[in-house]
Amino acid sequence: MCPDVLERPCRSATNVCRLVSLAGCERAEWQAREAVRDTCSEALGARLPDALLVVSELVANAVSHTMGVTGLVLRSDGGITKLTVLDRGGTSSRPRITDADPLAESGRGMRLVDALADSWHTRLEPDGKAVTAVFHSSTTTDRGSG
Repeated sequence: MCPDVLERPCRSATNVCRLVSLAGCERAEWQAREAVRDTCSEALGARLPDALLVVSELVANAVSHTMGVTGLVLRSDGGITKLTVLDRGGTSSRPRITDADPLAESGRGMRLVDALADSWHTRLEPDGKAVTAVFHSSTTTDRGSG
């Protein structure tokens, strides 16, 4: 665990949410995956592997393309799970899907997010961005029937 991890869990009969600080964390991607696994595995069911890859990509993007990742917000309610990665900003651009060079070692992260999450969006915040990936549990929707 990161030395300054702040966790605020909240649970009720209908939802689960958790805020995890990733600021200054050298292993932010690992910490984010563990938080998703610990908090959302039941809600995500068979979608858990997709969510783990997506949260890794979102955190890696925040680390690589902004002034750093600050946190992760996990929300699950009524068969819908939202994974939100918060960053420190430092750029005015939003994440986007690009056509990466086939020989490039990077540039495919948001394409993976787009393919694996049911939807995703970016919200500008006063001190950075919030990028959210949304997953419907396998009982609430069949992705193939879209």
